[in-house]
Amino acid sequence: MKLLTNFLDFLVDRWIMLNYVFYKFYSRFRKETNPEGRSLIYSPGWIWFNMGTIIFFLEDVLDIPLFSKIMNGHSKYWIIPPYIIMILLNYLFLYRGKKWKEIFSQLDMISDTVEFIRKKRNVTIYIWVSVALFLIPAIVKGLYYQFG
Repeated sequence: MKLLTNFLDFLVDRWIMLNYVFYKFYSRFRKETNPEGRSLIYSPGWIWFNMGTIIFFLEDVLDIPLFSKIMNGHSKYWIIPPYIIMILLNYLFLYRGKKWKEIFSQLDMISDTVEFIRKKRNVTIYIWVSVALFLIPAIVKGLYYQFG
């Protein structure tokens, strides 16, 4: 039971950090007036993007027809309801009642600690690796089809 609790704490901690990284990016670098809205939408979108990347990798690189079986006879819009559910859960647990302000201000207070810097770096690496894991197989597959 302790292992499950530690794992869930790890997931929640990383989920909050992912929201925080998107929030800080849009508030600091893009000078957005509503960075919490972007964070609310983009964090679940990023997780959904990663799930799509895994399906893409299995389908195109390893020739496992997972997506074809999922899409067999279904509309392409089946991906929207789970994404909306993820946004609603993100809202309920982090953004309802402006909980994010308290949590993010606590994170701002500990932003100089080694542990915080490590967690933020790991989330940033996760974002860039996610992009690379999507783009590299797509580029290789595209080049393979173009040049054969």
